Amino acid sequence: METAQIAETKNRFDLADRDRIRRALLRYMQQRGIGVPTLQGEIAKANKLGLDRVPLKTLQRFLGDTHRSNDALVRFCAQFIATLPDSDPLADFGEQMAAFLGVWRDGHDCRPVPPEIAGAYAGRARRAPEPGGAMRVYRGDAEDWVPFSAVAIEPQRAHPYAIVREQVTNWDRKPPGETGPEAGPRRAYEGIAIHPNGSFFIVLRNILTGTPRVYWLDWAAEGRLGGHGHESRAGLDEPAVGTSPQSSTLVLFDRLQEDA
Repeated sequence: METAQIAETKNRFDLADRDRIRRALLRYMQQRGIGVPTLQGEIAKANKLGLDRVPLKTLQRFLGDTHRSNDALVRFCAQFIATLPDSDPLADFGEQMAAFLGVWRDGHDCRPVPPEIAGAYAGRARRAPEPGGAMRVYRGDAEDWVPFSAVAIEPQRAHPYAIVREQVTNWDRKPPGETGPEAGPRRAYEGIAIHPNGSFFIVLRNILTGTPRVYWLDWAAEGRLGGHGHESRAGLDEPAVGTSPQSSTLVLFDRLQEDA
C-alpha cells in the first residue's frame, strides 16, 4: 500500500504525501460514517498515544487543508492509514479505465501517461457569450480567453494513469473584473488521466456533488495542453429554461514554472 510505504520511510511529508493521507482519512470517515472526534481516538489508539498527542483542532485543520500541520501529526495519520485495507477509488478507477480502453485489436495495453505531462497548470477557457444570447465573434485574440481553473497532474509510477485535481474558480467564464462570488462557487474535482489511442482523456468528479467532468486534451504550442471540457449542470447551477443541460468549452492549460 502506497500510504503504508510513506509511513514506513518518511519523517517529513511533502504536499503530495499530505494530500494522499488526507484523502484516505476523509474516505475512511465517509465509509464509516464517523466524525473527527472518533477519528482522533482511532488514530491515537493505533499509535498507542494519548489523545493529547493528536490534538482535535490540529487534526480538523489538517483534514480541512486550512493550515500546514506538523510532520508528527501527519506521521501519526499515515501510520493509522497503513493499518487499513488498501482501497483507493482513484487508483482502482485508473486501472479499470486503462484496461477497458486498452483493449486494441493488436493486443497492446493502454499506453501510459508520459511523465513529461506532470506538473501544475493554469487553465484558461473561451470567454462565455454575452448576456442575453448576443452573438460573439471569436477572433483568437487574448481577450477571447479568461482565467478558468488550476490543475495538477501527477503520473503514477509503474501505472498507466495519472491522478488529476482541478479547482475551477471561474465556471461561468466571465472576463477579469467581473469574476467573484457572482461568477459561481469554486468547484473542486479529482479524477484520472489516461492516454488511449488518441488524445489525453481526463475523467473527473466534483468532490461535493459527484457531477462528472471530462476533458479531451492534446499538446499545443509552447508546451501547453489544449482541447475541450464538458460537464453537466447539477445542483450548483440554476439554468434558465431552455438552456443547455451541459457546459462545453474550449480550454488551454499553461504549464506553471516550478519555483527555483
